[in-house]
Amino acid sequence: MRDYLKMLVRYSWLALALVLTFTFSSCKDDDDDDPVPPILVEDGFYVVGSGTALTELDSKGMMKVTKNEVLQETRPELLEMYIAVKGGTDGFNIVEVTGQTKKTYGPGNDFAVVGEADRVTDDPKVDFWRGSYIETATKFTVPEDGLYHVVIDTELGVAVICPVEWGVIGGATPTGWSGSTPLPMKGAFDLNTMTFEAAEVTLLVNEYKFRYSDGWKIVLDENYDLGGGNKGIKVNTNFGGALNALVAGGANIANATYAVYKISMTWTLGTGTTAAVTYVKDGEPLPEYPEELYMVGSALDTADTDVDGTPDGWQWTLANYPMIPVHSHPELFWKIVWLYEGEGFKFAPQRDWIGDFGKTGDATDGVFGKGADNVPVPDAGSGYYIVVVDLENETVEVNPATVYGIGDAFGSYDEKKPEYLFTVDNANKVIKFTDVLAATELRMYAAASTLACDWWQAEFMILEGVIEFRGTGNDQARVAVTAGQDVSLNFKDLTGTIE
Repeated sequence: MRDYLKMLVRYSWLALALVLTFTFSSCKDDDDDDPVPPILVEDGFYVVGSGTALTELDSKGMMKVTKNEVLQETRPELLEMYIAVKGGTDGFNIVEVTGQTKKTYGPGNDFAVVGEADRVTDDPKVDFWRGSYIETATKFTVPEDGLYHVVIDTELGVAVICPVEWGVIGGATPTGWSGSTPLPMKGAFDLNTMTFEAAEVTLLVNEYKFRYSDGWKIVLDENYDLGGGNKGIKVNTNFGGALNALVAGGANIANATYAVYKISMTWTLGTGTTAAVTYVKDGEPLPEYPEELYMVGSALDTADTDVDGTPDGWQWTLANYPMIPVHSHPELFWKIVWLYEGEGFKFAPQRDWIGDFGKTGDATDGVFGKGADNVPVPDAGSGYYIVVVDLENETVEVNPATVYGIGDAFGSYDEKKPEYLFTVDNANKVIKFTDVLAATELRMYAAASTLACDWWQAEFMILEGVIEFRGTGNDQARVAVTAGQDVSLNFKDLTGTIE
């Protein structure tokens, strides 16, 4: 019996040894067959490279679906990421993960810098890169340390890389909608987090947005047919919506209190970009200007049949000639108006003889000093004139009316181009432009030497046959024109036609 038990124990140990040997041998064979560790990120496109903080596949490096700026609708094929990149040869690739399969992409042969000569109107005002991306180990590289916007469209096979220099823009800002107030980079370059900040910015009670490098969007394909007459694949380079929920291409953000603020944009790897606007101190007292200004006088209406013998044009109850306030310039008012030769006019902040004023002295190039005398109609005779009151510089300008077209319908967003100047036809009491160049949205504005503002701040539109002025309001509704059409404006009865 004892010998039997010894034999049983001996064979049990032998069996265990065989099992362990088989187990370890099996593990070694498996390792030899599959030496590559499994991919532990979800399917998608990733930024990976030693020029970034992402030296291997990481969920923080996954590119996100974004909106096509054309319709501000999500496009699944359009992906983006904001990422800090070191200048030099380290660079990065874009890696596509599908299950256990990886594809590595880099720049195609046509991936090249987009310089000033190649940029369109709304492109960022810095050199950026655009072109195809292909399957290759060649890296995307940048010349300088900085924050960059990396974009691809998987259907088009197009990539964009653009330097990000944040700023704030809008009617609330010191530079209005014409240019960004810069938010300089704060501190040293960092691969994981970067802040862009202006310590003191005075904001008016108005609206603003954030955008980078003075651009609104970048074109990936201008002619891609979206259907319904809409074309183009473009990525937003601006943010709006709300401070605590920034949205690419989002609505303007309202500033409710006039004051000085610290404004910052902070990017963090894996989190994205956030904004902060922090009160610093009260703003300097603003000049007190009237919200309204009216014209009155015989130059506006020569009828003198009123029972009291006073020409109708000098009676506030009969004369209703409001001037147009200028967006973001409370000191400026303007009006294109028909004036009768040999007559005069004055101004007041309401339709009443309280605080009224006119001119003093003689005019220089059509510009008088503000004073108490009636403003005369120029010797050129009856016709359309632009009248501008600058309450800060205390001037009154009266010169022949000047209207310009601008934008794609005319061929450029450059201001005051002679070829886009409307013709004043005093014989037929209209101001007109013949044969617009392109079928797109109509944009036009008034101009004068003392109307010191951006074109859009003196813009107007023809809406259902009526001339409507932007004034201090937001962007107006758009009206489309067809190439070859004529635009005619009658400022006597404030009507217009597009035919």
